[in-house]
Amino acid sequence: MNRVVVVFFLFSLSTYFSQLSIDKRVVAEDKYQGKKVVEIDCFVRALEVENDSTCWFAGNKNKIGYTNDFGKTWKESVIKYDTFSLEFRSISLTTSSVFVLTVGTPALLFKVDKKTLNYKLVYKEKGERVFYDSMQFWDDENGIAVGDPTENCMSVILTKDGGDTWNKISCKILPLAVEGEAAFAASNTNVSLVSDLVFMVTGGKEANILVGSKYGKSWEKYKTPIIQGEKMTGIFSMDNLSIDTAIIAGGDWSLKKNTGNAMAITFDGGISCQIKENNPGYISCIQFVPKTKNIVASSTTGIYFSEDLAENWKKVSEGGFYSFRISKNGCYIYFSGKNMMMSMNLATLLNK
Repeated sequence: MNRVVVVFFLFSLSTYFSQLSIDKRVVAEDKYQGKKVVEIDCFVRALEVENDSTCWFAGNKNKIGYTNDFGKTWKESVIKYDTFSLEFRSISLTTSSVFVLTVGTPALLFKVDKKTLNYKLVYKEKGERVFYDSMQFWDDENGIAVGDPTENCMSVILTKDGGDTWNKISCKILPLAVEGEAAFAASNTNVSLVSDLVFMVTGGKEANILVGSKYGKSWEKYKTPIIQGEKMTGIFSMDNLSIDTAIIAGGDWSLKKNTGNAMAITFDGGISCQIKENNPGYISCIQFVPKTKNIVASSTTGIYFSEDLAENWKKVSEGGFYSFRISKNGCYIYFSGKNMMMSMNLATLLNK
């Protein structure tokens, strides 16, 4: 949500792609327990980890970038599209490509070659209510991006050819959205993929879980007990441990310390949810540590860790971040925020 009005004056595509190395470092020992934080000249809400050493990001000011040395150095890159000011809040990877998607209207989705860093525009959508929130790929061929309603359902676009073409799903096969229901582009985590299923979470007037099967061909909608009813309330993030077990988190962005109905867990694929009363309050990103029942969560209020499926939480850092991602083997973790990135061995963060 958080509508951003972007006025576009010209239309053309440039394949110019500039790079520069970021070598600034700042250590804030009180906030980050002596850990190093990398300064960066943009806000980053979208991260995707390729492996322990390699992580990609997308932010505002037309910027995307990556590290391939565990976050010691970062390459910052600019996608130029005429004189437009682009803000990316969605990113996803395939074996050979990086995909980044803007918020606001028109929505602009770019496919970037990992090796050459050349890019092309593969999808564009105009409209007063266009606002895309998150994007993921199941595999090298099938991908999905989701956004706020432009009609009477959530916006969903799909690709079946590795991201070269994208098509928007008709509201005829999607659940109806109530007026004021939308999604949050807080951390690129309001979509979670398992097998051929997609789980999408919403907020605002209602906080629901939408489940799409067969790569988004058919859909069901389930109500949740997460706080809802106001513009900045609802589910901001979701992650699946399995098809049946998933964690949802969010709360009230305007009252971040409010823990009432801010987190819940489902054991039946979203059909029903159990509220977790003992939670940190507002959360913008939540993820399972791969292959475990341990959970990491973050927001601008700090970083939190649970070892018992969200029954209890420990605050492991005062430093606040919009988003994070954990490598597939659960060893390395990358955080992003306002003008900063942080990376470390997960065990270091948890003091293990």
